[in-house]
Amino acid sequence: MTATRRIGAAWARVPVQTRAYAGLCLASALWASAFIFGKVVLAELNALTAGAWRHALAALVLLPFAWRGRRAADLRAGLVPLAVMIVCGGVLYPWSFLAALERTSATNTALLIALNPALTFLLAPLVGEAYTRRGLLGIALALTGAALVITHGDLSVLTSVTPARSGDLLAFAAALLWATFNLCARGVVTHLPHALTNTLVYGLGSLALFALASPQHPVQQLAAASSAALASLAAMVVLSSVLAGQLFLYGVHSVGVGRTVVFVYVVPVLTAAASALLLDEPLLPAQILGGAAVLAGVWVTTRVPRARAAAPPHPASVDAPVNERAA
Repeated sequence: MTATRRIGAAWARVPVQTRAYAGLCLASALWASAFIFGKVVLAELNALTAGAWRHALAALVLLPFAWRGRRAADLRAGLVPLAVMIVCGGVLYPWSFLAALERTSATNTALLIALNPALTFLLAPLVGEAYTRRGLLGIALALTGAALVITHGDLSVLTSVTPARSGDLLAFAAALLWATFNLCARGVVTHLPHALTNTLVYGLGSLALFALASPQHPVQQLAAASSAALASLAAMVVLSSVLAGQLFLYGVHSVGVGRTVVFVYVVPVLTAAASALLLDEPLLPAQILGGAAVLAGVWVTTRVPRARAAAPPHPASVDAPVNERAA
């Protein structure tokens, strides 16, 4: 047996929940890397153009895998939630996020979009996942920690967030759109291979983004970009779009959407740490405290009490893994 097969056989013996959580930890690190690579990309490409190329190239990378798994897809069963995922996650979310950034501060935008996992968790019963007091406590801890990290400990920033400003409303709408995307993913992952789902979301979403970016000449921008910007864009495509996107859907499929989305709160913590190491940005004590609160919240949300861990899981609970299915 080759080393690759031995590793594969050993990985197959790892419990599904453990695999899902390991994948989500990696996905959080890959999403955080996008902020570092994104600084290089956005120095030469505007945000709409970068988003359009990122989605289009991710769809191209995933296309062979999507084609290979097409026969396993029950497109009719997952068509409605998939269409909502494409509209909300592939088109409306990128637009509303960028529109919010144009009208309010980056901090306000980040704070309001950080509501996405909390909204997803609270709305999870709509897709058959009951939530618990433990889960609510974990989400609250993680949200508080993320706010500390994003605001650098200056929580007075929260008083500047107001529904009277269109930018803040758009940022909240973006969080709601992202939560809707997450919830609809729960209804798609059991019917479509993950690669096919992401290919459709990225591919069709990129068409809309290219249409929005057309006045900014996205082809000419890409052609004029430096090798550093192109390499950073490629890293974002492969790491934070393709690989992290697959791991996210695997997490939704294996442990439910309620437990999966809490890992989104790890992203600002890892981003702050990476910025301190790679970009010489200061890491403040409040951010360290916030990071500890995020990790505690993730632990509380994902931990299964021993008494319940021994009992047969109920498929409608966020504490129960759904049946595993190959991506």
